[in-house]
Amino acid sequence: MKYRAKLELAGRLQYFWNKTKAAMIEELLIPFVHGQVVTATRGGQTRIINMKSVNVLTIYRTRAKLKRAEGVKIPTEFKSSEFAKRECTKEILKEVQIGSASGAAQSLLQRATATPEPQVFVIMKFGDAALDSAYEGVMKPVIEEYGLKTIRIDEVQNSGRINDQILDTIASSQYVLADLTGERPNCYYECGFAHALGKELILTIRDTDQVHFDLAGYRFIQWSTELDLRKNLRKRFKTLTENGG
Repeated sequence: MKYRAKLELAGRLQYFWNKTKAAMIEELLIPFVHGQVVTATRGGQTRIINMKSVNVLTIYRTRAKLKRAEGVKIPTEFKSSEFAKRECTKEILKEVQIGSASGAAQSLLQRATATPEPQVFVIMKFGDAALDSAYEGVMKPVIEEYGLKTIRIDEVQNSGRINDQILDTIASSQYVLADLTGERPNCYYECGFAHALGKELILTIRDTDQVHFDLAGYRFIQWSTELDLRKNLRKRFKTLTENGG
């Protein structure tokens, strides 16, 4: 089977065709769900598409590859009423959300496309007195002010593998708060995973630490005191919750 997609954005249509099911899910469905950016190459030119701007994504499937006639940009089958009968969007989404696995084997992809839990997963170095104080005295109370649950992995009582627990909880959380003070490689890894899933990221760091170059272009809350952190976190969560982000 080959899969096709039609995207409706800003009064225009964008088409993709001759993709595998896995590629369709990874390259279009997941970015659409999470409002990520994708690229599309046509005629040797690469376009960047912000999936937050896409109003409708429709997926189709056919047994044979679609072919373009010479001088025609889009295969004519897309405009056929017969082709419309091959639409399978709901089926693909349901397959991703439910899947055949269960328990610890459940795909992170399934978690990522499910409705997120009203919770904030906190990524940070722990076992540091100053950072633990900032978590208990600032982060957790501020998050709970906005009706959200706070999760930090050292507080989770579970016998499963800790790496699986971290990734699974990130995937199911509505927001991810990452404090990168201390330059811990695992914190950067978890932050990158959250970003790849299109999670709403709140990035913080103490102003004595340096942001690594790969995140230098992102907006950080840089804090020197718990008072600074509390004030700026409240502003960020107020904006997020009011905008329904």
